Amino acid sequence: MTRLRPVLMTSAATVFGHLPLVFATGPGSAARNSIGTVLVAGMSVGTLFTLFVVPVFYSLIAAEHAPKPVTITEELAVQPALVPETANA
Repeated sequence: MTRLRPVLMTSAATVFGHLPLVFATGPGSAARNSIGTVLVAGMSVGTLFTLFVVPVFYSLIAAEHAPKPVTITEELAVQPALVPETANA
């Protein structure tokens, strides 16, 4: 949720910046309209993917790779004693 505002602000600025291309009239407006439509639609779809699809796939992948819980006895059995080598010299 901390990245929601920056993602939405960047996407909105890009979409609104390209809207004049979508509504262009006059000579060469057909090319501008098609370019603007592609840019606006692409940014809108990309924003939706960024906000909804990517987090879902991340959650699915993260759930598969979650570490198994370690019990206290396993944790103590794995760690060696922390005794310096030169302590007995």
